[in-house]
This record gives sequence, structure tokens and C-alpha cells, in this order.
Amino acid sequence: MTTSDPASKSAAPRQIGRYQIIGELGRGAMGVVYKAEDPSLTRMVAIKTINLAMQGDARAEYEARFFREAKAAGAFNHPNVIIIYDVGRERDLAYIAMELLDGSELRDIMANERIALASVLEIGAQVADGLAAAHERGVVHRDIKPANIMILRSDQVKIMDFGIARLLTSEEQTQTGSLLGSPKYMSPEQITGRSIDERSDLFSLGVVLYEMAAGVAPFSAPDVTQLMHQIGITVPRPPSLYNPAVPPMLDLIISKAMAKNTAERYQTAIELAADLRACVARLSADSESQSKVGSDTLPLVADKQQVAAAARARTDSTEKARRAEAHKRGNYAGSADNSMSLSRKFDSTQTLQRLNVQARAETEADDDSADESNWSDGSESRSSWWKNREALWLMLVFALAVAGAVYIARH
Repeated sequence: MTTSDPASKSAAPRQIGRYQIIGELGRGAMGVVYKAEDPSLTRMVAIKTINLAMQGDARAEYEARFFREAKAAGAFNHPNVIIIYDVGRERDLAYIAMELLDGSELRDIMANERIALASVLEIGAQVADGLAAAHERGVVHRDIKPANIMILRSDQVKIMDFGIARLLTSEEQTQTGSLLGSPKYMSPEQITGRSIDERSDLFSLGVVLYEMAAGVAPFSAPDVTQLMHQIGITVPRPPSLYNPAVPPMLDLIISKAMAKNTAERYQTAIELAADLRACVARLSADSESQSKVGSDTLPLVADKQQVAAAARARTDSTEKARRAEAHKRGNYAGSADNSMSLSRKFDSTQTLQRLNVQARAETEADDDSADESNWSDGSESRSSWWKNREALWLMLVFALAVAGAVYIARH
């Protein structure tokens, strides 16, 4: 995103620290990113900068947050996290020298194409791997979103921008109600200013997985207030209702990652990565029977009414209780043992029951709308019938008048 501040659009410096600036790579809320050469090691790097002088009274906060990014991301080395080489300051300019990546942001890929289901699972698993490494060192990213996930040409995934990450061991506390991050991908506890831990990153990754799998965002509103309400209250429809290729197991994985209650969410990124890879294995095993409607698979149909019909055919009285409990807890999976890894307990029959409950819940509103539409259509028919009856009466009256006139003329 290009900043509108004219001062930020000044010519690029020729050198920052020991790094020779080659060109500008992009601009964001934190500052400008340059492509540069490190002459001491003869390698190309990306230099992320922030002009501290432009921050005014907020300089101390921005400076602390900027160097916290270097401390957080530079504290460990993992294949799925961008490598930090160096950090420094030159007068009013703070900078971080990092790995120069050759690839595309997930945000751009999602905007231009529908990502294959196997790639969705692999991207999610690699992001979870990177988060697991960060979480083991007490680092919470706090801003997992497609713009901070880079897909390299080799298909390797890299997590970028730990700019607003917070060390769990830090004494610094975020002020209640302050929002750091992208609201669309925030967790319920993050938007309300509650205590944040690694499970908040898992919720955000769940949102990214949902958007990749379904092709639509789970939460969308015209303003931040309504968006926050949706994140805190609304249970999104299963991705399979938008993309029939999504299997029941992935519906459940995403549901668990996006549980409103942190206790019902995945507790570690390692568990989430394991389930995503277990889903890949299951897809491979079921590839020959995906087109068949069996007791272990949900019908692959695009029509929502067909989904509802299939759901009603499999639903019994016990599912109603599960539905009430699921909505009460704010989680459409409705699993009592939701803290367990799905890869160890996945049961397709139970999955169908849970998904069918959600399908029914989501189509009831449509059924009500259809009833209203039918009533409206009936009203129009009745109105047309009344108009036809009035016309018949007028014709009868006219005929009687003509007959009367003829009778009078003859007599």
C-alpha cells in the first residue's frame, strides 16, 4: 500500500549503512522497502526502513515496534520464516536487512486465480510450521494475512513482517482496545483487546485458509464496527458450501482453527500442521471415489438446495441438540472433544452429522425467504384474478345495458 505522505515519496537514498541501494521494492504502513547489495558478503538483500523523524510524538512507539520486529524474527532461523541479517540506524532512519525473496505475495495470487485444494493445504501447513517455530520461542506474529505470506518460485512459503509481533516474555502490554494488525484477519480476543497468545495466530491462519478454500472471506462488512461484530459473534458458513471440492475434514480443520473460544481452538501450530497434512493424505486415498456419494463422503454438489436436501436426509433428532450446542459455543463443528487432533480422531459419519446440522441452519433463512417469495407470487396471482373478475363484471354490465337499450328501442 502506498502511503499518501508526500515526504515519504522522496528520492531513494544511495546508501543505507553499508548497503548500496539499487531500487525501491514497495511501501507500506511501516515504511519503504528497498532492494540493495551487501558489498561485504556480495549478496542481494531487502532493506526495510522507517523514517523515525516522521513519527512525531509516536516516534518512540514506532522505533520500539520496528526493532522488536528484528528481535522477534531474527531470534530464530526457520525455512518458513524470512531471514533477518542485520539491523541498524542511520540518523533518523532505522533499517533491517533481510532475505531478498523471489516470489509472489499470497494476496496477489489469491486475487488472480483460484488456488488448487492441494496447494491450499500445503501453504497452510508450511505457514503453521513457521508459526510453530516462532511460538516455541515466545513470539506471536499478530498479523498473519495473505500480504505477509510469500510463495517462492520453488513453492516454499515464507512468513514476513513480524513488525507488530509481541514477545510473550516482554513486560510491555498492549493498551486495551488498541488494534494492531489487519481487522479482517484478527481473532476475537484481538479485536476486544484481551490477552493474546499463539492461538490468535492460529485463528488468523484459519481465516486465510477459509479464504483460499472457499474463494470468499469469512468476514466482510462495510465498516470496522460491523466487521468486529462478525468476528466476535458470527459463525461463517462451511467453505464447502462455496467450493464443493472442499472435503468435510478441511471444513472441520478450518472450523477448529476459527473457534471463537480459544479453548476449543487448536492449541499449537504443530497440531494444525499435522491435521492439514493428514487431510492431504486422506484426499490422496479418496481420490478415486470423490465423485461417488457414499456413507463416508458429502455429495459434491454446487446447488445449495441440494446440499440442504442431502443434509435433511441424514439428520435425526440428536443433531438438533448438537446444533443448539454448536451455536451456543460459537463453533459449527460442535465437537465435545474439539481439543483433540482431528488427524487422530476423524470420523466421517460424525463429520457428516455436524456438517449437515450447519447446512440446515444456513438454509433455513433461505427457506423462509422462499416462502415469502411464494406468498408474494400468490398475492400477484390473486391480484390478477381479482382484476380479471372485475373485467368480467364490467363486460356483463355492458352487455345488460346494450340488451336493455335494444329492448327499449323495440318496444
